[in-house]
Amino acid sequence: MSHLTDEQLEEVIRGGPLKAGLEHLEHCAECKGRLAEKEALAGRLRSAFATIKPGEGLTERIRQQLNVGPRPLEHAHTIGFFNIRSHRREWSAIAAAAAVLIIGIPLIFYLGKPSSAAAAQAALVKIHENNLSVKHEFYSENDPEKLAEYFKGKLGFSPSMPRPGRGLALRGCCVAHFRGEIVGSYVVDTPEGVMSIVVVTDQPESLGMGGKFERGDWIFWKSYFAKCEMVTVRLGDYSYCAVGEISHKYLTELLVRLLPESQP
Repeated sequence: MSHLTDEQLEEVIRGGPLKAGLEHLEHCAECKGRLAEKEALAGRLRSAFATIKPGEGLTERIRQQLNVGPRPLEHAHTIGFFNIRSHRREWSAIAAAAAVLIIGIPLIFYLGKPSSAAAAQAALVKIHENNLSVKHEFYSENDPEKLAEYFKGKLGFSPSMPRPGRGLALRGCCVAHFRGEIVGSYVVDTPEGVMSIVVVTDQPESLGMGGKFERGDWIFWKSYFAKCEMVTVRLGDYSYCAVGEISHKYLTELLVRLLPESQP
């Protein structure tokens, strides 16, 4: 069975007239997963750019770089009129430079990653956001044994979960599409905030996790996307990805509680 191309998926996202593509998506889990990744990435990019604001003093620094004089009102001993026409070109240059500075930095971050890695991290963040949405299907339960039974029935295995206590509480779990596969995730309430742990078969490197570090005998990978930070550890045949608006340090501490005392 042939799958939809990236161009066709983008046409679907734009709402174009692609009837055959929509029919294909109804029966193809792989293309449906790829579409979800692209939609998640587009949504995160829109959200990130919408919250970008110039830092204090940015205009003044740009003005100095372009050798544009200070504002006329700053000279108390001079009384005159600000000639808008004579400064139109200078302010156009300032606006252009500001746009480069404001937009360029996040573009470097997002576009600097391979598209597949950025899409994977966007999809992980989307799963976390869906877990917190009241409109999303979610199995609300704080009993680890019942959650394990739920995962066993849905996925055929029970992932490792932290024991409640010491400020930790399980909120529930759900299954989701990730890179064309069905994966499991569960939500943990912590003193630092709410996080999701997404369990996937992908290797951490394929998720674009570039920050590699060690903790004891275990290797961890860290990254961040938009407002969320994430830390991943490989445990058996699965990668456990902790995602949330929580520091890398705390995410790592929680993942450590999933690990056996033996060597990896």
